[in-house]
Amino acid sequence: MTAEELITLLQALPPEIKIVVRGYEDGYNDIQQLKALKLKKEPNTEWYYGEYFEDTSEHAIDAIELFGEHHNQEGN
Repeated sequence: MTAEELITLLQALPPEIKIVVRGYEDGYNDIQQLKALKLKKEPNTEWYYGEYFEDTSEHAIDAIELFGEHHNQEGN
């Protein structure tokens, strides 16, 4: 998905709707930041891996990760 496609989808939503990302094992987290990444598609991965992996080579593509994580009560 490109930024243009995401913006189009987001513009159709009520402005107060919450946007989340999946948690590590289960559940959902608030988005805390947008992280810039360089990625490369890896075609022969197992189903439980993502299609892209971080890569710093000249063939890497620019991408943005919607990042969120849960902090437990101790502040970790």
